[in-house]
Amino acid sequence: MEARVNRLERQVKQLAEALEAMQEGILFSSRGAPPALAFKHGKGEAPLRLFGKIEAGDFGKGYEAFRLSAAGQARLDLDAGSDMLLQAADTLKLNAPNVRIEAQKMDLDGELSARLCQSGPFSWQSGQPPVRLVHQSQGIPVLAELKGKFKSSSSGIRMYVDPDDGYWYLAGDSSPGAEIFARVVCVGRV
Repeated sequence: MEARVNRLERQVKQLAEALEAMQEGILFSSRGAPPALAFKHGKGEAPLRLFGKIEAGDFGKGYEAFRLSAAGQARLDLDAGSDMLLQAADTLKLNAPNVRIEAQKMDLDGELSARLCQSGPFSWQSGQPPVRLVHQSQGIPVLAELKGKFKSSSSGIRMYVDPDDGYWYLAGDSSPGAEIFARVVCVGRV
């Protein structure tokens, strides 16, 4: 009986400390393990399932964080009827195999950088029709090789965007006597 009373006294003391902290605008505070608030839900007689938790503190090896996480296969939705702001003093990192942004308008202040990719080579030679390369939103062509017999100073190749389909094309002089060969690679998100 005495052990139960001692345990109840400790719980009442912890509850009193938590209520006092809440009056100061603090929901949880701890000195040991990082405090966590877990969210569980179940339907009917099914067991409760963990959907996610909020944690804050030192997670070891100097890794301190405020962490909002979804558990298992639960989806983490951040939803707002008005503006939503994600702000970081240094780096905002998204780690995911696939990131999809759906917006009617996207404004970007600052520099956008990404790892460039390169397509396999495309080639064209005199007598061929124009070669379709990549869409202008996916990359740009870069001349890798040009050789042959040029008829005049105006004889050569041409890379252009077709306004009808938005693709880059590679073409050149196919008049009699011209023997031109060109190879390009496309750089961008190809």
